[in-house]
Amino acid sequence: MIRIIFKNEGEENTMTTPPKLNKIQLAPFKQRFGKKKIFAQCLMPIRGPQGFRKLDYDFVDQINPAEIISKIVDNGYNAFGLVVKDTDGATLSKTKIGWNPTNRDLVGEFSEICQKKNVIFFLSITNMNDAYRGALHPETVSIHIKTRKNIKKGDPGIHHEGEMRVDLPEGTTIEEMQKKIPFLTKEVDEKIGAARNARGKGYIPLTAFHCPRSKHADYMIALIKEIASNYQVDGILADYIRYSTDYFDYCGCERCRKAYAQQYPNNNPAKLKGKDWFRFRMDNILEFGKKFNDTIKSVDDNILTGWFNLPGPKFYSNRLTGQDYYGLTKVMDSALPMLYPYLTGSIDDGRYWGTLANLVHWYSQRNMKRRFKDYGKDATIFGITNSVECNTEEMLKSFIAYDYGLGIAVFKYYGTTESQWYASKLYGKILSQQEIGDNSPTRVDIRKILQKVYEKYPPKVPPKWWRENNDMQLA
Repeated sequence: MIRIIFKNEGEENTMTTPPKLNKIQLAPFKQRFGKKKIFAQCLMPIRGPQGFRKLDYDFVDQINPAEIISKIVDNGYNAFGLVVKDTDGATLSKTKIGWNPTNRDLVGEFSEICQKKNVIFFLSITNMNDAYRGALHPETVSIHIKTRKNIKKGDPGIHHEGEMRVDLPEGTTIEEMQKKIPFLTKEVDEKIGAARNARGKGYIPLTAFHCPRSKHADYMIALIKEIASNYQVDGILADYIRYSTDYFDYCGCERCRKAYAQQYPNNNPAKLKGKDWFRFRMDNILEFGKKFNDTIKSVDDNILTGWFNLPGPKFYSNRLTGQDYYGLTKVMDSALPMLYPYLTGSIDDGRYWGTLANLVHWYSQRNMKRRFKDYGKDATIFGITNSVECNTEEMLKSFIAYDYGLGIAVFKYYGTTESQWYASKLYGKILSQQEIGDNSPTRVDIRKILQKVYEKYPPKVPPKWWRENNDMQLA
């Protein structure tokens, strides 16, 4: 086993070579996109100009698709992913079915430019998490099964959003803002917390997870068909094709209770737990995933489909998210593990956060080695990692750790630093010389890139090897 050692402030982070996809697993991407590896940059339009923690529909007016695509091409990327529908529920397309508070057709604008620039164009669509539909149609929201702190049995799964916050534009009242955002509360998060997931500041919106057996699923399938029919895209990818990760007890609605009793007549319908219950929940998500894929393929069989997942142990995926890795990968073209270890923290925020994130990165790599067999021996697996809220070295470490032979996707455009853009450009040059199936670039490649990057953009926390090199040069 090859070990790659990165040192930062005297600490080691060991990495093993990533698992490799076989020819069968590589085939869907190779047949659809050619021999070159994919290097994708992704954009969340409604999250504002930095990070993840703002909900800002006015910012969408400032987005310049031509400028964005030119920038990603100039910085080594050959693919672009647009989050057309986020967890808020807004659909940034020309739609008769969905809700578009921006009145802008970003899908159409980006599709046209990507075709001209020969850039691969992916769309990401959030499914079961939809705050807007939760405000309008609470009857489709998942129901809590148990009573516990601040939650009563039978309550709908509508809660405070975990990350995003809303700022009031000057001269706008909260009541006026609530007309535009019907799921916005009058509660305010006034301070930025110390934890990485507590750094939102502003008015708190609600979020809602919907039951996959409800009419919300029908709404989503109709919306997906509309998008697939109206635009030229290379791939449509399913996000939030799962239950909430915050609660174990979804969904106790009458639809689910009745269906569960019919599927498992020997079980007590009042006790929604146990192996059969978890299998029932996974079947609900799997059924929706099949409809997602079949709907897209009925419009255009060449559109690649995929499903996002937050890899963890089987307990997490089977019992919490309700995702059957093998089943979902069988009904779609690809699995898309979201590998964001450095959302946990960065050495730039202090030794504690850097150490914690390196530990998550270490676990993430080993966990993926274990989970590979759960996707299935024929599964196409394309990793996506983050550039936001980590430093350049941490980003590059993730690039090579989660490239299983197809390349890598990066999340997200806004919030990526100039240092990271420059590193991406140098990394993209290496990737452009590789073919699908090749090993990821090496530690030596990364070190050479960082040497060039740090000459232009000195690191906030210089790694030991960089300090030693500079000391030798000064001597």
